[in-house]
Amino acid sequence: MVYPQPEQTRLSARTLRKKTAALQDEIGLLIADAADLHQQVTEEDLNERAHAKAKKSVPDLLEELAVQHGMAWSGIARLVGVSVAAVRKWRAGGPASPENRMALARLAAFLDLLGEFAVQDPAQWLEMPLCSGYTVTAFDLYQAGHALLLLEFADNRISAQSMLDKADPEWRERYDSDYEVIEASDGNLSIRARRR
Repeated sequence: MVYPQPEQTRLSARTLRKKTAALQDEIGLLIADAADLHQQVTEEDLNERAHAKAKKSVPDLLEELAVQHGMAWSGIARLVGVSVAAVRKWRAGGPASPENRMALARLAAFLDLLGEFAVQDPAQWLEMPLCSGYTVTAFDLYQAGHALLLLEFADNRISAQSMLDKADPEWRERYDSDYEVIEASDGNLSIRARRR
C-alpha cells in the first residue's frame, strides 16, 4: 500500500479548503439572493391582497378588522395612522381618503397572512412584547413600516432579535423596560423595578 507523502496531503487539504471556502461563499450568495426574492414575493403577495381588499367598502373593512381579526378600534386607528374619531366617522359611513382606505386594506391583508403563518389571534399577537425585558411589540414595528419583517418573523424565518436589529439597531436602548412582572408570594402577579 502506498501512502501519500505529508506534503501531498497538506497540498490536498489546502486545495480542498479553498474549494470548500469558495463553495461556502457561493451558497451564502444564493441564500442572500433567495431571501431577497422571498421578501419581494411576500411584498407582492401583500400588495395584491391589499388591492383586492380595497374593493370593499370602508365599513366592511372595519368590520373585518374588528370582528374577524379581533382588532380594537384604537388599535386599528393606531396602525392606520389616524385618530379614533376618524375610525368612528368611517364606521358611521363617512368618507375615507384613498390612502386611508388602502391602509385599512393593507392591514386586513397583513392580518390574513399572519393567520396563514399559524398566528391564531393576530390582534393579541401584535400587542405582545417581542423580547423579554423590552417593551417593543409587533404594533411598534408595523407602525414603523416593518410589516415584511414581521411576516418573516411570524413565518419563523428570522429571530425576534435579528428582526429588531434590522428594523431599529438602537432597539435595546429605546425599548428597555425598567420594570418586570413577577409572581408575588401570595400567587398574584406584581410589577417591580427590574434589578440591574
